[in-house]
Amino acid sequence: MRLSRPLKVVLYAAFIGLLLASYVTPLQQILEDKSRIATLQSDLEGLEKDNAAKKRLTEELETTAGVERAARERYGMIKPGEKVYIVPDESQTE
Repeated sequence: MRLSRPLKVVLYAAFIGLLLASYVTPLQQILEDKSRIATLQSDLEGLEKDNAAKKRLTEELETTAGVERAARERYGMIKPGEKVYIVPDESQTE
């Protein structure tokens, strides 16, 4: 059984069309993923900076001076015999 030349051309064209159509979705996914890389890298840089700041704070709180500073700033603690003077902000006096 021999196929006519126009029929062969149509079949080859259909095959090539199906082959190309099967590549469209993966190519779209690749392009979308490439566009997300920059966003993810910027997120990563922000998280790394945040981690570095938290690591510095953790290291500082492992010292007695760091614990004392945190206790004074966060909880308003004072040593016995010390006097505390509260100076209001300019925004609070108006």
